[in-house]
Amino acid sequence: MRTILPQKAICAGGVVFKDERIVSLRRKNGVWLMPKGHVEPGETLEQAAVREVREETGLVARVGAPLGETEYSFTEDGTLYRKKVFWFFMEAIGGELQPEKEMFTDIRLLSAEELSLLSFEADRKLAAKAFTRYRKKRLRQGNPDGCRRED
Repeated sequence: MRTILPQKAICAGGVVFKDERIVSLRRKNGVWLMPKGHVEPGETLEQAAVREVREETGLVARVGAPLGETEYSFTEDGTLYRKKVFWFFMEAIGGELQPEKEMFTDIRLLSAEELSLLSFEADRKLAAKAFTRYRKKRLRQGNPDGCRRED
């Protein structure tokens, strides 16, 4: 009997902040998640995260520090897939919020209190970690509420 090895994929994605909230997407199957996708040959993890965010959300984002990794598997058409996702803290710096039509049915900006909308526990934990980092960054900048200060 022949053993079929799982298909492995390396992906990169971002917890993307826009207007003090994070970007979430709803897949056609109803699952809510954050933007991520496959690393193309020759790309760094950071480059893949920026590209995937742009493709899936319409936003141009700046990559910050790594947030962690998630791993999961699923079966599709009889094939087992294993994916490892490298996540980054990211901030939107341009573009227009628009979900990739072929993949997603909705896009939302979530506050820290709305993270339960995300379908997967690992995503909720990463998003909470990103919010903690976001708040600390704002405090270091002397801007705890995230509002622009007038001189």
